[in-house]
Amino acid sequence: MNPHHVQPLAADRAPAARAGISTRRLNQIGMFALLIAALAVLIVLPLGALILRGFVRIDNGHASASLAAFGKVFGDMSYWIAMGNTLVIALGSMLLATALGVMLAWCLVRTNVPWRGFLERAAAMPIFIPPFIGAFAWILFGAPRIGIFNVAAKWMSIGQPFNVYSYLGIVWVMGIYIAPYVMMIVAGALRNMDPSLEEAGQVAGLNRFRTMRVITLPVVGPSILSGAVLAFVISLGLFGTPVLLGMAKEIYLVTTRIYLELQQFPPDAGIVAVLAIYLMVLSVAANLVQQWMLRGRSFVTVTGKGFRPRLMKLGASRHAIAAAIWCYLALTVFAPIAIIAAAAFSTYAWSGHFTWNNLRFLWTTVDVRTTFVNSLLITIIAASATTVLGVAVSWFTTRSKMRGRQWIEAIVLLPMSVPSLAFALGVFFFWVAMPKWVGVYGTVWIIIIALVGRYISYSVRAISSSLVQIHPELEESARISGYGWTRALSRITLPLIMPSVISSWVMIYSIFVSELSIVLPLYTAETRTLSILSFDTWSIGQFSQVAALSLLQLMMGVGVMAAVAVITRRRESSIV
Repeated sequence: MNPHHVQPLAADRAPAARAGISTRRLNQIGMFALLIAALAVLIVLPLGALILRGFVRIDNGHASASLAAFGKVFGDMSYWIAMGNTLVIALGSMLLATALGVMLAWCLVRTNVPWRGFLERAAAMPIFIPPFIGAFAWILFGAPRIGIFNVAAKWMSIGQPFNVYSYLGIVWVMGIYIAPYVMMIVAGALRNMDPSLEEAGQVAGLNRFRTMRVITLPVVGPSILSGAVLAFVISLGLFGTPVLLGMAKEIYLVTTRIYLELQQFPPDAGIVAVLAIYLMVLSVAANLVQQWMLRGRSFVTVTGKGFRPRLMKLGASRHAIAAAIWCYLALTVFAPIAIIAAAAFSTYAWSGHFTWNNLRFLWTTVDVRTTFVNSLLITIIAASATTVLGVAVSWFTTRSKMRGRQWIEAIVLLPMSVPSLAFALGVFFFWVAMPKWVGVYGTVWIIIIALVGRYISYSVRAISSSLVQIHPELEESARISGYGWTRALSRITLPLIMPSVISSWVMIYSIFVSELSIVLPLYTAETRTLSILSFDTWSIGQFSQVAALSLLQLMMGVGVMAAVAVITRRRESSIV
């Protein structure tokens, strides 16, 4: 071959290659800018609107800087009581959830408890029991007059041993349903801990439980602290549980006060904003305390030296521990579902008379059909949008070299420190100030936007953990073969992380299907969801109908999870 012909061909190819690189770079910059704009609208602007609204007074359409709302809140003792109740109950729920979560994690990861694999998966199930449904189930368990515990105690002439309408009752119900979050965080840390540390303690003469207290728990301290902070933040933002269990005895929390303020006409937006800001301040303070406690300390136990986790042999006591875990599952999952099902077939609570009318109510009532369609539409669209954005954010934060990509991660994780009700109020304040032609406020889209903004961090965490395990050289090889970066993502990377994407969608869907705190400030008569209908039905005392609606929500969640599991199993079998 004539060398004079080779050089021109190479020279002609170089500008084309440079042009291709430039085009790919421009496409990435464009996608990055769109992502930043979307996150600003979904997260930054609503939170900014919430904070700003607390410092603004609006009279006859004219806004002016003012601290009047703070003066109203801090000058009224009822708000101080609500803020104190919130702090006490959130701390109590955090302590209970942390204690239960740590014990569950240690028993199921580091000991030879029978059926520990199944029990660990089952112990995560309370996450998928909506707080409103869990609280309602415990009303049927522990209400003074109709609670099954107290009815049985009355028959045995031993009084009323349990009152769910109390501070301890609220802490108990909130704590047992938040414990799985702590368990999953601590379990991951325990799996990464070198067991030789515990073995060294036992060689030094420490018994099993002292080894756990002196060595194991301090080493996984950061994870325990992280789980505790998460439990505290979740407790701050819960609405259904404190309203169902607290209002009967006038135990008001900040979320309850926000709900009552929203029922006024017209509602005082300044007071609502100040109460929401209080929840945000508590959440941020908890995260700052966590950072302060971990500053300057090292907890590194995973090094280049390999190790195999060893189980602690418990002997005969392992059966007693397994029985205690089964008891926890009975109290949080099996018994609540069974008791709700029994109540759904009862004429009223424990009347002893059974009927199909409550189930017939589900498909003969226009309200139920309308709210069911709204819930399904909102949940599927919001879960899908959250997952798609989660994939985009995860890819940019783990794969791209764009300047400012760390800001994306910081923005996405910001709502995790904001209670759901407070975030929803920020969305409300932002979109209600938009021109009417925008057409978002008062539609299902404002609820979808709020759900996506609040929970996108959950999707990012789930997908990023899978994405970092895939070496970038796979995508680089695809691009060398002529694939663009979007095609490499869709044909190479996405199929590899598809199990995590599906898991993320199912998790987000299960949260959205019965979300109450986000929807409460944003719904209208035309955009009510099943969670709002259940709450309204409870407020007029129709407990059996609430039980039927709760079963419907559980079926919506479990049915979709089962369908996804079947599809995934068929996909895996076809690949094999």
